[in-house]
Amino acid sequence: MIKISTITVSILLTINAFADEYLPEVIYQLDDRFAHHVLVVEKSTHKLFLYENSSEVPKLLKTYQVATGKITGNKTIQGDKKTPEGIYRFQQFHSGQNLVEKYGKAGLIYGAGAFTMNYPNTIDRRKDKTGGGIWLHSTDDDTRVSKGLDSKGCVVATDADLKDISQYIDLQNTPIIVTQNLTFLRKATWLDNKKDLTDTLVTWANAWKDKDFNTYINQYSKDRFLSNTKGNYFGYSRYKKAVFARKDTPSINFNNISILNFKTYAVITMVQNYNSSVIQDVGKKTLYLQRDDQYNWKIVSEEWERLPANTNLAFTPKMRFFTEDSNQVANDSGSI
Repeated sequence: MIKISTITVSILLTINAFADEYLPEVIYQLDDRFAHHVLVVEKSTHKLFLYENSSEVPKLLKTYQVATGKITGNKTIQGDKKTPEGIYRFQQFHSGQNLVEKYGKAGLIYGAGAFTMNYPNTIDRRKDKTGGGIWLHSTDDDTRVSKGLDSKGCVVATDADLKDISQYIDLQNTPIIVTQNLTFLRKATWLDNKKDLTDTLVTWANAWKDKDFNTYINQYSKDRFLSNTKGNYFGYSRYKKAVFARKDTPSINFNNISILNFKTYAVITMVQNYNSSVIQDVGKKTLYLQRDDQYNWKIVSEEWERLPANTNLAFTPKMRFFTEDSNQVANDSGSI
């Protein structure tokens, strides 16, 4: 009987051997708070690559075999049995026990447990993509994984591998990037691409700190930007112009910055610490960016989430989900 190895040693060694020359296009910067580890799924090879934050470049830590949607292609509508492609994060964990309690015998197909993903994300919704219940889960039949195309849209790993992967997952933070083909760039090209995104971020941040409204608002896309609370670019611009006109001088600091990329968009996540006479807040800021017609990165959406006081606590990989007291109630719909 052939056993699927937790770590595909040959792939791990091959990729790391060229790590100084070629780097993954989907990862430009990781951080110790939100993206200490990132999972990258390559649908064409049915591989899941686990990268960790390591100095200035991502380091491949482990490789796993997985199965994806029965139908090839990028998910667009509910029930198409395709695995979505893009940058996502994990939201909740559901133990195998709770899944059986909710779905009965049908819940057995999820094996040891499941991690839900935030599909559809902001960019997906802009494209009117539908569906949900996209999970990373295991299975009660490990032979499914060797088939490659064998899910309704989820990413499926063996029980043993899911438990191993779980050590590196921090709910609401750890990213998972799904792509058809994982592209590697020459380091020089990779650094140039990273600089383009970093320069945009620095320009945006400094303009905000300096209350340079024109430079600040120019980092946003007039055609594509939408705010959940202020509407389109013009509504957001009016709001920000009034904020910048205040006489207070805010102190704004950013740290724990991660930069991820997927084809037509990039996601930058950071801790934002804002202090003024009006507001004192620490939170997680997420920027979605896309290139304009001149290939300049522009912000098309941003998200904000207040963080608890222990924001700077370091993440330590450990078996936190598969223990006797780790069961959580499953409240999502089934995988579709």
